[in-house]
Amino acid sequence: MGEKDLGHHIHSLLKYDLEYVGVINAQGRLVEHASKNLRISPEKLEMLCMGIRLQHSMQSDFDEELGTVNYIVTERSTLKFISLPISGNALLVITKKGADHGPLIKKICSKQFSDTLKSHLECHNVVQVGVRK
Repeated sequence: MGEKDLGHHIHSLLKYDLEYVGVINAQGRLVEHASKNLRISPEKLEMLCMGIRLQHSMQSDFDEELGTVNYIVTERSTLKFISLPISGNALLVITKKGADHGPLIKKICSKQFSDTLKSHLECHNVVQVGVRK
């Protein structure tokens, strides 16, 4: 991926047969996203992102007792939502319900991908990041 920007890095995940990829900041707002065919209004997408950020925040309250969250999967009737904490931020990926999310999570948690994502997020002045494994 080299010197490509955050948008290109996020867009590169669409090759994993994803419908949507987005980085959500600590305030629940999208920093960057890429979409294939997600049909949701901008207002509802904003609400979804805020909800995911809130879910990660609430889950982190139990980190000391239960350990950190590696990722959260929500399966709906036709889609699967996977969110991964990135320090005070979250990476949201949406795919079709039947998709195997294991290889995707392995790719996102790989040192090369997470280091590149961290570098791009720092350029966007997003708080210090590191994908949890």
